[in-house]
Amino acid sequence: MSNNKTINNSVRRIGFDLSILDRVQTGTSVYADNLFMAMSRLELDDFEFIGLRAPRPLSRKNIFTKFINFAIEIAWLFILLPVKAKRMGLDLYHSPANTVSPMLRIPQTCTIHDAHFITNPEGRDPLWRLYAGWSFRYAAKHADRIICDTNAGKEEIAKILHADPRKIEVIYLGLPHRISSTTDFKSAAGLKPYILSVGATDPNKNLIALIKAFALLVKDSRHAGHRLVIAGPPGRDQSALESIIDSKGLKEHVLLLGRVTDSRLASLYENASLFVFPSFCEGFGFPPLEAMSHGIPVIASIAPCIPETLGDAAIFFDPHNIDEIAVKIDEVLSDEELQKNLSRAGLSRAEKFTWQETAVKTVNVYRYLLDSAKGD
Repeated sequence: MSNNKTINNSVRRIGFDLSILDRVQTGTSVYADNLFMAMSRLELDDFEFIGLRAPRPLSRKNIFTKFINFAIEIAWLFILLPVKAKRMGLDLYHSPANTVSPMLRIPQTCTIHDAHFITNPEGRDPLWRLYAGWSFRYAAKHADRIICDTNAGKEEIAKILHADPRKIEVIYLGLPHRISSTTDFKSAAGLKPYILSVGATDPNKNLIALIKAFALLVKDSRHAGHRLVIAGPPGRDQSALESIIDSKGLKEHVLLLGRVTDSRLASLYENASLFVFPSFCEGFGFPPLEAMSHGIPVIASIAPCIPETLGDAAIFFDPHNIDEIAVKIDEVLSDEELQKNLSRAGLSRAEKFTWQETAVKTVNVYRYLLDSAKGD
């Protein structure tokens, strides 16, 4: 998974850990995949980017496989990765998923997206929280450079994980490029009109509040005919969401689509009337920016990092205030001129986030670390 350049002494070999792609499909995996591809496309004469992968974890989820997968990750960081790094002659290691190796003797940078496992621990696996408590803090202390997604994230990492803010570099992310198929576009168009939200059904996504706010609109017969469509993998709040939908008689009004393909997700963005993002916490917040890139008006939570990412191109609400969420939805859907203004502002905002710029700034971090090590 290298860029196949001729190896010579002037080429710095960067080991980029892609193991997250074999574990979960989240914003972190989107980040790792897109950043690695963008850096490879830079065609730099003095860098070679090499994708690294730990042994695949077991896919079945039970107490036995959890311990096996935990052992695989520990073996990767303590034994397998150091051996591979030495054999491949790596000059620097980058983990895009919150870890560093205690055994590597080369410069290491890691990306820490947030510390939400501490600030929002609801429903998280106790074994994972125990491991994350160690690995995140170890990485925050021992990484030669930390990359994070936003200034709000930098403050959180410095405060909660006690990282030195002087070694934290804020680099905004680019946007995933998704293309819809004709079939998926027609399928999404058949759902119109609808309000869209995207995210796993986990507590931090605050989708329970969104459904309750939507129920208020249905009760008052406002915006009759609009559905609420939620796309994202089932998470810890899945059963609670299904219960609320059932108890409020919303089965015909709210669709939980689960995980969808890139093509179908693009189609859902393209056909939505409005995008709502009620999250309590985010590391960056891909979905509302993706909605903006498709010209969809966006309203979103004022939770840390989200206003920083979206700027003045969205309307914001208190994620704890269900009535306010309903009011903001009603406000945008009732005002065509406001929709047009938000659409224009969103398109302009989304253009500012490119993976090429993220890649260039990340490589600059590598240069700094390698030049500093050479100077030592």
